[in-house]
Amino acid sequence: MKKVFLVLALSLMVFSQAGAAQLELIGGIRDGLALGIMAEQNAARNLGLRYGIEANTGNQPIIIFLGGKFYLTDFSRGMPLSLGLGFVGYFGEKKTDPGISISIIINRAFNLNPLFIEGGVDVAGSGRLQLQVGYKIY
Repeated sequence: MKKVFLVLALSLMVFSQAGAAQLELIGGIRDGLALGIMAEQNAARNLGLRYGIEANTGNQPIIIFLGGKFYLTDFSRGMPLSLGLGFVGYFGEKKTDPGISISIIINRAFNLNPLFIEGGVDVAGSGRLQLQVGYKIY
């Protein structure tokens, strides 16, 4: 399982560098404590693509996700508020739970440009809380 995670993480970094995506470190709660890497790139003016992988302390230790980020409005003086929609997969030794994810994303949280906060729900097998903090790597 560790080899699969390593290969997926390395391939994520290679593909994100080739496609001019911005790498981000993410962590928080996603069916347990989670830590991972995500790539984000702009597809249009108000649309971004997001994909990544996380290691998780829950029953299914690997989470892979792919989705879009849709700009909504400014939350407060220069903090953009966006809607995140996408597909998520929870992978474990005994079962795999595919599903969808919906979240609200606040960029430039606390007026720190590389910091973002994300909260929402993953519906994969059952509803799972998602609360994460991320840091953009420039």
